[in-house]
Amino acid sequence: AESAEDLSQKPVNILLVGRTGAGKSSLINTLFNADKAEVDVLPSTDRITSYQWQGDQAERLTLWDSPGYEQVNREDLRSQVLDYAHQADLLLLATPALDPALQMDVDFLQDLTREVADLPVVVALTQVDKLRPLREWSPPYDWRWGDRPKEKSIREATQYRIEQFGHLPGGTSSEEALSMRVLPIVTASARDQRTAWNADALSLLLVETLEPAKQLRLARFLRNREVRAVAAAKTIDHYTFQMTTTQGAAALLKSPVLQFLAMTTTGNPSLGYALAQQIPIEQLPTVIGKLQMAYDLFRLLGPGSDAVSGSSLSKFDLLALWPLLLDNSAPPDRTAWAFGHTLVEYWVQGLPANQLGPRFNHYLGQAAAQAGR
Repeated sequence: AESAEDLSQKPVNILLVGRTGAGKSSLINTLFNADKAEVDVLPSTDRITSYQWQGDQAERLTLWDSPGYEQVNREDLRSQVLDYAHQADLLLLATPALDPALQMDVDFLQDLTREVADLPVVVALTQVDKLRPLREWSPPYDWRWGDRPKEKSIREATQYRIEQFGHLPGGTSSEEALSMRVLPIVTASARDQRTAWNADALSLLLVETLEPAKQLRLARFLRNREVRAVAAAKTIDHYTFQMTTTQGAAALLKSPVLQFLAMTTTGNPSLGYALAQQIPIEQLPTVIGKLQMAYDLFRLLGPGSDAVSGSSLSKFDLLALWPLLLDNSAPPDRTAWAFGHTLVEYWVQGLPANQLGPRFNHYLGQAAAQAGR
């Protein structure tokens, strides 16, 4: 029931739990730019650590790293962790692959889900490189279907956790649904010269587990660029759908993005006003919608794009995009879809500006062919 404006200002909150030695710190460093976070030991305890990232447009991500279960079993710390759980959008549980004694994990999740209803849970099965055969580690691994000994070991360890966590109160009792929320991972380590494995899948799962209003914001804080590309596809789909409804198109007229981008890129809003005068009034919702989508995609995929450092809007070439913004001969949904995919090529693959028009027409043809099926 909250407005989109209110939701856009709310932080994304993640609570990280797990026993001591589960690799929580490595998990944070692998998934997020931890070196860009403000780190505080929360005043109520010297064991709960708060990582806070501030984006270039006031977006915020807060990750609470809780103590191990052996401390959480203390009543005072347990209460504090539950307090943070009430504020969390997502619970991320780290559980090490070599430890088959999961009763602490099960007990903690049962207590948590009993007191905090409908809190989504994602389980990261860490340290799977240490499973049998011990000396073998040569990713990539097809852990779901592969026949190599390591793949079988990873699959068995993952399946064991699915069976143990399959009937948690407040969770999903369906084993098939839960299996999509338990993922094996190896975290990156500069000291051991180890690269991460399956971090892209875990990053994507975290994004998809959140409510739609927060997915795009979390994606900008994650290290993995492929996840941002998936978020870009969701952004394109969102605008494509929005432009098919009268209410959605009307909402786009309220956007000040044209003047904002003109001010940011030139230091003067006059370019925005001058360009706005060139837009036929009947095309205004479509043009503004495409421009808003371009701004969102640039912040995801543009040069240096991440929420903390931010893409340099001085590199947002509004004039290069202008001919595409005014090319609205096709229906709005096809136009938005083709425009979005053209921009992904432009910023991800380095498409030259003089090829924007031909690629836009190519995607318009694809959109028309899909509509005709």
